[in-house]
Amino acid sequence: MKAQYRWDPQPLKASLIELSEEVGSDAGQLLDDYRTFFSLPVPAGTHRMYRMNLEGFEVAVQQWRVPNARGNLLMVHGYYDHVGLYGNLIDFAQQQHLNVLTFDLPGHGLSSGEPAAIDDFDTYQRVCDAILRHGQQQWPDLPWVLAGQSTGGATLTTWLMQQRPDPAISIVKDVWLLAPLLRPTGWNSGRWVHSVAQFFIKRIKRRFTLDGNNKAFFEFVAREDPLQATHLSVSWVTALKRWIRWMESCEPVHFPAVMVQGTSDLTVEWRYNVAVYQRLFPDMNVEIIEAAQHHLVNEEPERLGQIFTLLEKRLVNISAPSQGQA
Repeated sequence: MKAQYRWDPQPLKASLIELSEEVGSDAGQLLDDYRTFFSLPVPAGTHRMYRMNLEGFEVAVQQWRVPNARGNLLMVHGYYDHVGLYGNLIDFAQQQHLNVLTFDLPGHGLSSGEPAAIDDFDTYQRVCDAILRHGQQQWPDLPWVLAGQSTGGATLTTWLMQQRPDPAISIVKDVWLLAPLLRPTGWNSGRWVHSVAQFFIKRIKRRFTLDGNNKAFFEFVAREDPLQATHLSVSWVTALKRWIRWMESCEPVHFPAVMVQGTSDLTVEWRYNVAVYQRLFPDMNVEIIEAAQHHLVNEEPERLGQIFTLLEKRLVNISAPSQGQA
């Protein structure tokens, strides 16, 4: 991913209007510019972007429809991220004949909200659940797969804990957790610093670090991407602390899922997290990718191919849904 020019997100953000209407008179060119800047794939069918008012936020939602779809993928990005950085996963979904429904989390990308901040992780879950139910109305006769990277994985695990779907009747057939967040690296020491800092400051200047094998991607994020937050929100860390305590006290949920985790992940305490997630989700498979780092959907080609091969195998189990609700 390499920017060829500077891109101003404001015209596209301003063009987002209510769901029932077209995106705007310049939407075609605006979306073309958006896809070009972020090296997103050419739509196999149609690509739409619109706004939904959810939980007090104006959430930027995207649909990537493919001809003759066999299922749907709901994709949830990670902290500091946005949909524009997930072209590899969108392209994979299109190749697998999956429609994609995705959105920028509150405080991220083209959605409204204080940058990289949230009051409670359950807010992410409620937004995600509303968009999933919206997607079920759009495509009612196809099964769903849910995929989340890092904080997106935390959002999906919160959804599983809150909704506790019955796999026998749920329209959701599988959940993919890509390096899901639980405890970040250095949590035991860092949380005490936060306990003091929260009374004095609201945000901490972000340090862009290379936690991935795809150097060009991380240089783009650090130097070119205008949708990146520049600070870590202390309120987000407060919400994270509360969420971790809640998650670690939850009762297990039985539901089909896979956790994909790299051994060189410097962002999360992945060994600890794997053990907790295995307890919380007894039916979950764990796939370890040697030398892969945190941002799995933007790994270098060999490891990315390994990840997509194992996800493709899981799609063999996707079949027509039974009657029922998630």
